[in-house]
Amino acid sequence: MSVSEIILQTGCGPVRGRQEQGYRIFRGIPYAITERFTMPKAVPAWTEVLDATGPETDCWQYSSFNDESRDDNPFYYQEFRPGRDFHYAESPMTLNIITPEHPENCPVLVFIHGGGHETGTVGELPYGTSTEYARRGIILVSVGYRLNVLHLYRSRNYGLHDQVFALRWVRDHIGDFGGDAGRITMMGQSAGAMSVMDLCYSDALKGIVQGAVMMSGGGLVPSFTKGWTPEESREFWDNVERRAGVSGEEELKKVPIETLWRAWYAESRENWSYAAVQPGIDGVIIPELPQKRQRQGKILDIPMILGITSQDFMPYIIYEMAYSFALWSAGRKRSPVYGYLFDRTPPGNLYKAYHACDLWYMFGNMEQNWRPWEEPDFRLKDQMIDYVANFVRSGDPNGAGLPAWPAVGVWQRGFRHFDGVSDALASPGYCRRKMRLTTLKDKGPL
Repeated sequence: MSVSEIILQTGCGPVRGRQEQGYRIFRGIPYAITERFTMPKAVPAWTEVLDATGPETDCWQYSSFNDESRDDNPFYYQEFRPGRDFHYAESPMTLNIITPEHPENCPVLVFIHGGGHETGTVGELPYGTSTEYARRGIILVSVGYRLNVLHLYRSRNYGLHDQVFALRWVRDHIGDFGGDAGRITMMGQSAGAMSVMDLCYSDALKGIVQGAVMMSGGGLVPSFTKGWTPEESREFWDNVERRAGVSGEEELKKVPIETLWRAWYAESRENWSYAAVQPGIDGVIIPELPQKRQRQGKILDIPMILGITSQDFMPYIIYEMAYSFALWSAGRKRSPVYGYLFDRTPPGNLYKAYHACDLWYMFGNMEQNWRPWEEPDFRLKDQMIDYVANFVRSGDPNGAGLPAWPAVGVWQRGFRHFDGVSDALASPGYCRRKMRLTTLKDKGPL
């Protein structure tokens, strides 16, 4: 397979990428710059050729200061990033852009990674260099953003503001890469899915995105969650400053990044609160309590796919979040919502359909994983990617050669059952029995 470099002239400046048969890939393109605890700003245009052949820049996180391979349970390290060399910074706003070899007005899929709002990288093995969508005529963009204390400080949601900035950058510049700025779909997994849901609570992306895919994290937020407001989170952040040995935000801006991160990490583990690990009400991205936005119907009305895995993180809650949102949308005749239950056990696994295992099937970088994949895995991978590709093109996952996937409705309440065997729908009763079994017995690695 021939590999060559390509230099693309863009509105930001010239960019060097890599071209292979069937696709082009640009890694680590900066879309914003930041200083600690400030909103993202535009990157000044450049005149010299920007090297976008890798590697990317990621946000400081747990693996920046600790050897993950020595953890008590290094499952996710071994699964998604064994032996990888990462580059960290406080301004990690970079994109990977993967296009067809000859792109022209291609629809665009923008992916926001997970990691509990505290870890994760733009180039993780399942999706960071996936060419499956490019081979289907779709541009894939994966987004880096600020994490942990740099994201969540004082409930200001810096990471969510980064994501909005990135999506606006894509709207403004994806045409330079052969994309159609009028057909952008956002997608997220785990905390990335929660982020996508958060972005739907305001009109920040109205008219910019035409659809959303949420893997293990989308739907209506349970009413028992606390910590949304700055008042509820004040004590937590005061304690972080105390642990860092400073008094006030201006002093906290000046401490070394490791000191800042370790103060946040210690406080979040010893005195856990919702504010420690989740965005809060910032008055912009999340204007008010999500439950109130839902009651008022003030949630972005776009087609959605909401999915879970059968051994998911807090599976019963995540299923009910997705299912209740789909029913709520159907009852109000909003845009269609399609649900799925991923229920395939990856070969060689200690667990069953663990949280995030559907990433391998949704992006297809299976050759970068150690597992002895089988024919049903590849077949299921192609099917899931085809569904999402159709959804990105039209807002409907259905298409020729695929089993019917109806949206959830008042009378049709099943989720598409991705198990590699059947083409059936999983009823609410089936899903709930699965979730109960997971909670009692078949727990995943989290």
